[in-house]
Amino acid sequence: MTVLNYLFIGAAFTFVLDLILTKLNNHPLMEEVIKKWGYKERIACIIIWPISALTFLIAFIKSIFK
Repeated sequence: MTVLNYLFIGAAFTFVLDLILTKLNNHPLMEEVIKKWGYKERIACIIIWPISALTFLIAFIKSIFK
């Protein structure tokens, strides 16, 4: 895997995460997350996307089976 592939996968993952946040814009639990989600967080998500993806999946699974 080259560096460009790694960054492209991170950008695609961050794009999907942005789409999810846009759809959940009116949800009361997402207000604080959306306020904090800026360009710094997007760049960090692109760089460390495997950790971001794992954290997202764990939180998603916990929300379903809670």
